[in-house]
Amino acid sequence: MNIFPESWNTISRWLIIISVGIIILTIIVSFLEVFIRRRRLLRSGMVDVDRMSGTEFEHFLGLVFRQYGYQIEHTGKSGDYGADLIIKKDQSRTVIQAKRYTKNVGVKAIQEAVAAKKVYNCQGAIVITNSHYTKQAQVLAKANDVVLWDRERLLKVMLMIKHQPTNQS
Repeated sequence: MNIFPESWNTISRWLIIISVGIIILTIIVSFLEVFIRRRRLLRSGMVDVDRMSGTEFEHFLGLVFRQYGYQIEHTGKSGDYGADLIIKKDQSRTVIQAKRYTKNVGVKAIQEAVAAKKVYNCQGAIVITNSHYTKQAQVLAKANDVVLWDRERLLKVMLMIKHQPTNQS
C-alpha cells in the first residue's frame, strides 16, 4: 500500500534526476577548473620555472624586473645576507629573496629578507617563490612589511609579461 499519492512519485523522480544532474554538473565544473588551471600554467611558463635551479630562478626574476624598468644588481652567492637581487627604480631600492621550492617557504626566508633590507639599505623587501608560504611566514612578513609573491602572484606577473612588448633598458 502506497501512502503517498501518485504525484509524489513523480516529484521524487524529478528530485532524483535534478540531484544527479547537479552532481554531474559539479564534477564537470571541477574538471574544467583543473583543465583551465593547467592550461594557464603551461601558457605562463611556470612548468619551466619549476624545473629551474635556484640560480636560474634568480636570473629569471632579474629579467622579470628588468622588463618593468628596474635596474638589477645580483648580490652573489656567498655572504649575500639573504638577498639574491637588489632592484632599483626612482631612487628606491628593494631587496629580493628568491626561493625556488617544491615545499612551502618558512620564516627563515622572511628573516633573511628583513636582515638583507637593513644590510643593503633598502626601502623594501620581497620574497618570491614558485610555491607557497607557511602561515608563520605570512605572519612574520606582515609584521615586518615584507611583500610575499607566491605561485599565483608570480603566475599573474608572468602572464602579464607575455602580453607586453619587451623593455630594452
